[in-house]
Amino acid sequence: MTAELFLAGLPEPLRRDAERLFRDLADASPYARTLIFEALAFASEVQAPEDLKLLARVVAEMRRGIEVFQPYRHFRKAAMFGSARIPPSDARWRQMHDCAAALRDAGFMIITGGGMGLMHAANAGAGRDHSFGININLPLEQHPNPVVDGSPRHFYCKYFFTRKLFFLKEADAVVLGAGGFGTLDEAFETLTLVQTGRNPPIPIVLLDAPGDDYWGPFVRSWLRRLVDDGLISPDDQTLIFHTDNVAAAVDHVTSFYLHYHSFRYVGDHILLRMLNPLPEEALERLNAEFSDSVDGRIEQVFRWPPSDDPETMHLPRLKLRLDRRRMNVLPQIIRRANALIERAIAEAAARAGRDAAAR
Repeated sequence: MTAELFLAGLPEPLRRDAERLFRDLADASPYARTLIFEALAFASEVQAPEDLKLLARVVAEMRRGIEVFQPYRHFRKAAMFGSARIPPSDARWRQMHDCAAALRDAGFMIITGGGMGLMHAANAGAGRDHSFGININLPLEQHPNPVVDGSPRHFYCKYFFTRKLFFLKEADAVVLGAGGFGTLDEAFETLTLVQTGRNPPIPIVLLDAPGDDYWGPFVRSWLRRLVDDGLISPDDQTLIFHTDNVAAAVDHVTSFYLHYHSFRYVGDHILLRMLNPLPEEALERLNAEFSDSVDGRIEQVFRWPPSDDPETMHLPRLKLRLDRRRMNVLPQIIRRANALIERAIAEAAARAGRDAAAR
C-alpha cells in the first residue's frame, strides 16, 4: 500500500495529523518517511497489545543505542566477548584485560556486554573513556561492571537480538575469550553474518590465555569435522584467527585496516574503499590470484558511485562482483590488497632513496 492510500484510510483527526507530519518531512530522507509510515501502519493495524509493546520497546532500544554510538562513529571499535563468571585471579581475565589495553593503544574503543568477568576485564583494560557497555535485562539481573557503571557509553537492552545488533553494527573487529552459551551464541552469530555477507568483513579472533586451550577443540575438531562433512567450505576457516598471544591478536586486527577503510554494496557489486590506490601491476596480480572467486574483474574506481558518502568520496575503491557463496573470500582479498599496496609503497620509498643517493 502506498503512503497516500494508507493516509486516506486513516480516521480523522489522525489523518490530518499524519498528512501534516508527512508534509513537514517532504525534504527529509526517504527512510525517515518510511519509518513514520511503518510506525503509523503498525499502530493502526496491529491489535495485540503484546505486539505493540514489542515494537515500541525495540524502537526505543534502537534509538537509545544509536544516540550512544553516534558521537563515536568515526572511531574504530572492537567487540570483546567472554564469560561473566571468570574472576580477576584467572589468567584468562588478565589476557582479555591486556588485549583490550593493547587495542586501545592501537586506536580502538572497546565494546562489551557491560557485565563482570571477561567483560569487566576488557573494559578495565580499555579504561572508562574508551569503553562501551551494553547490559542485558535478565530475570537474574546482570549488574554493570564498575568501569562502565554510570558512563554515558553504557545502556541496557531488554532483547538479546537488539543487543547483538549493536555489538556487530558498531564493531570493526571481534575478540572472543572463553565463555558459556552466551559467548558461543555471539561467536556463531558473528561467523554466520560474516560468512554470508550480512555483516561487513571484520577480523575475528579466538583468544586463549597462555597454557589454556578453550578454543583449541573448536579449531582442531569442530571446524575440521564441518569441513570434512562439506557443511562449511575450507575458506570459512580463514575467517578465524586463533591465538594465545596478545601481540599477534592485535596485529591481526590492526593489519586488516592497514590500507582498507570500509565496505558497502552497490547493486550487485561490492565496493571496498581503500586508503591508498593499487598500482596497475598490483591490481593485475590481485585479479590473477582471485580469478576463481570473482565474477569478471576487480576494477579500481574513483568517486563512484556518485551517491556515496561525501566523507569517503575521495577514497579509491575496488569494485567487484563476488559469488555470494564465496563471501568468505572477502577478508583474503582485503588482506592481499593491503599487502600489495604496502609493497608498492615500500618499493617507491626504496627507489626514492636510491635516486637521492645517486644525486
